[in-house]
Amino acid sequence: MTHLLRAIEDLGMRQMEGQEQILHIQSNWMRQQEEWQKQHMEQQQEQYSQLTQAIHQVTERQERQDKHLQELNQRQLAQMKSFNEFNVLNEGRQLHREEFNVNTQARLNYMSSNMHHLHYAIPTYDEVQKEFVEQEERKVK
Repeated sequence: MTHLLRAIEDLGMRQMEGQEQILHIQSNWMRQQEEWQKQHMEQQQEQYSQLTQAIHQVTERQERQDKHLQELNQRQLAQMKSFNEFNVLNEGRQLHREEFNVNTQARLNYMSSNMHHLHYAIPTYDEVQKEFVEQEERKVK
């Protein structure tokens, strides 16, 4: 019977050792699981931080681009305004020059048609033109 009691005690001890091993394995597994979760959370947090930083950089870049576009639009508007002013001034100058040319031509016509009235020796424009044509024809012959 002592043998039997000893065998029962031995089995009880083995069962306790087995349970301790199971508890130790479960404890290790739980610790590894916690460590894995901690690493996973840190990785997710790092990725989130990087993503947030990238979004912030993109937002800043877009804001700078918007600012540059606004500046370019303002420059373009200023250039268009200057160009329009230049065109208006240029058209005004052109009209003034045309008016001057018309007036000058009218004066020249008046003077050339009335010069022979000032002095009888001054030939009329038609007479001068006719003589010029005749001279040219003689040169050709």
